[in-house]
Amino acid sequence: MNQLKQHYTTVYAVAYSSCGYYLAAANNYGCIAIFKLSPLLDNEENAQLEASQKYPVFKFSAHAGPIYSLLSTKQLIISGGVGELKLWKWSDLKRREAKSLWTFFIPQGESLTKPEINSMVLSEKENEGILYAGCGDNKVYCLDIEKRTLLFVLEGHSDYIHCVDLGHSNQECVTGSEDGSVRVWDSRKGGNAVHVLEPHKHQIANRPEFGKWIGCLALDSSDDWLVCGGGPHLCVWHLRSLAPSTQLLKPQVTSNVVAFHEDMIISGGSEPFVSHWSLDGKLQTEVPTSASNVFCLGINSSPTQQVLATGGSSYKIDLCTDFRYKDFSLCFCDP
Repeated sequence: MNQLKQHYTTVYAVAYSSCGYYLAAANNYGCIAIFKLSPLLDNEENAQLEASQKYPVFKFSAHAGPIYSLLSTKQLIISGGVGELKLWKWSDLKRREAKSLWTFFIPQGESLTKPEINSMVLSEKENEGILYAGCGDNKVYCLDIEKRTLLFVLEGHSDYIHCVDLGHSNQECVTGSEDGSVRVWDSRKGGNAVHVLEPHKHQIANRPEFGKWIGCLALDSSDDWLVCGGGPHLCVWHLRSLAPSTQLLKPQVTSNVVAFHEDMIISGGSEPFVSHWSLDGKLQTEVPTSASNVFCLGINSSPTQQVLATGGSSYKIDLCTDFRYKDFSLCFCDP
């Protein structure tokens, strides 16, 4: 049975500890695995490592169903499952203890199904501690994780939300949905979206054969540029004018995850590769992955450790220290 579960494992989310030496990963069986990266990253000859070092140092059942999102702070890991999100302390997990600090249950209302928490982002600077969770009930829940209270809800999407991001100024929240829209909100309060972008209505992005759904998005460090895609082509947009700028062309690939990193855009989707793009839309390199579909990217860009982790439809999590090639894979299973 364990071998069968391993064969059907999907890793939906990864997150690093603040020190950069631990990686958390979450899968479709509701488990969180903690990997210790220091023996891997400090060893120049990874092929000579003991096999056991590529397995979790701790693994536990966190949710009854799949875990779709993970978020890490200096002290906490936040996991988003079906109908609930949970807070865990890094210090407990490093001691191989799993004690949930708080569970927030998504209100079901009249719905017979519990909404999944697909994406989470945490504000920084003066608003530190405010969590934005995009869910399968078409809403974004804004929570104060220090006071453990719900502040307000962003409503306007007509189908479930795949992705959420915050501008570096923390004044704007952007969301992408199955309804085909990207909405820009004032992150400091509730109310209606201040802007609505519909990529499928623009020729540069429209791809009817794959649908209009938005599966991923990201803001750059200036908050002036947005990259988004899914059914529509992955494209860069000027956020202030809501105009498309650059197409990242892969005609037969739908996009599940994307991120700005330094002078690159990194994306993954319905193929066994992670793509690296220049900002002018040129494909620079394709890094093979263990997963046939990529669902998560984790970038640790601390001065001491730069690591790219990728996960998806595989029990393996690939790590790249150079970003341009795969160094080794971690295994989300028992040795």
